[in-house]
Amino acid sequence: MKIVELNCRVARMQTSWLTESVIANPMSVYPEYWEKRSSWYRTMSAGVIEVVLDDDTRGYGFIGGAKGTAAISLLDEQLRALVIGKSVFETELIQAQLYRASVFYGRGGLAQAVISGIDIALWDAKGKLLQQPVYNLIGGKTRERMRSYYTGNDPSALSDFGITDMKIAVPYGPGHGEEGMQKNEEIVAQARETIGTNGFIALDVYMGWDVPYTLRMFERLEKYRIAWIEEPVSPDDYKGYREIRSSINTMVSGGEHEYTLEGFRRLVEEGCVDLVQPDIYRAGGITGLKKIAALAEAHHVKLICHGVGGPTYHFLISNDPHMTPFCEYLDIYRGAAKEWVLTDDPRPAGGWLALTDQPGFGYRLNEKVFQDETLVAAIW
Repeated sequence: MKIVELNCRVARMQTSWLTESVIANPMSVYPEYWEKRSSWYRTMSAGVIEVVLDDDTRGYGFIGGAKGTAAISLLDEQLRALVIGKSVFETELIQAQLYRASVFYGRGGLAQAVISGIDIALWDAKGKLLQQPVYNLIGGKTRERMRSYYTGNDPSALSDFGITDMKIAVPYGPGHGEEGMQKNEEIVAQARETIGTNGFIALDVYMGWDVPYTLRMFERLEKYRIAWIEEPVSPDDYKGYREIRSSINTMVSGGEHEYTLEGFRRLVEEGCVDLVQPDIYRAGGITGLKKIAALAEAHHVKLICHGVGGPTYHFLISNDPHMTPFCEYLDIYRGAAKEWVLTDDPRPAGGWLALTDQPGFGYRLNEKVFQDETLVAAIW
């Protein structure tokens, strides 16, 4: 089946607790950007790639990074012409050609996020064409459901989904000094009290700390039994990752902002992380993550995808549960818009997440948000 159309649909994102709360991030070193991410993130837009085949089968893929409007220019100026006319089954060839064609300005970032969206849309279309869920096309389910953990700063929200494990979006970093450290500890202590002794607590730092701060913070928090520290430093600071990993008594994770197989090779082979966390909407879609998973498995490193949504969960449920023991659930609707650009996104119940046997990724385009300019929930 030939690809006859390649489009990008864009909707405006509403701010949420993720953008309006104090959360450690790369810009936290500047006092004028301490208060909230939206102060520097500015306009956010959700981009969805739409692939149309010659029998009118349609596949959809979300673009990571919340800069959907910018993705349109890449399609218009270059990428669309390289995809139209190819078979929907040529996902390896399409991804290789798009990467090579964009390497002089890409090698990651927005270009790779758009390539990821295209790949996801192709897999969605293949599943619909074959009347199979995507997980059946990439190895089949290895379990009927997946254990979920909750990402957020409100431990009381866990009961909504029956979840007992939590990843905290840590609010404060080096710029907030000793007072910030104390507040971080108070939040972790509250979470431990709420979830009890059996659930795990992980920390999502979102590139907001440095090596000395991470080591000092862990000294204060070790007694709360931290499962892992995620993205403690800049994704470019491989040396810092190694130093942290060799100095603390818990796992170190990273990979949310790695885009290429080479980046993940460095994380794994240079001993930077105990578990890798690729984002399917940034790191090459299904085609890219299959390679990253093979790399991780060969080095006995666990993999827990960053992010939510059908593509993430279809990928995880088709891999060895020993290597991919959990899935993340980030409640993008809490205190925010109740609409998303794609329908029927899976949510956990009783602490577990299950998938249907609907073709493709089991979602549809939510036409409502494009027709009446409804603000959609924020995720990137």
